[in-house]
Amino acid sequence: MAVDVTDHSRSVAIPARVHRRRGLLLLALGAFQLWLWGTRIVNLLGDADQFSTAFVGIHLALYTAAIGAGVVLGVLGWKQWREGANAERS
Repeated sequence: MAVDVTDHSRSVAIPARVHRRRGLLLLALGAFQLWLWGTRIVNLLGDADQFSTAFVGIHLALYTAAIGAGVVLGVLGWKQWREGANAERS
């Protein structure tokens, strides 16, 4: 049987600038992911005649998954950024 031993009566306040900085980092990482894998897709499609259809299809699926991870990073970064902005206004 698991017992919850955490003390929920204490809260840790994180400064708004930390939220904004983390949000900016996540947004930058998400943008980098989109740029990186987007250029790889363009390059792969430009040279598609040199590879088999299976190779191109598998790599497109992998690149698309990596772009999805970049989108997730961007959404998390945006939410973190907005949380920091809302905390500064309060």
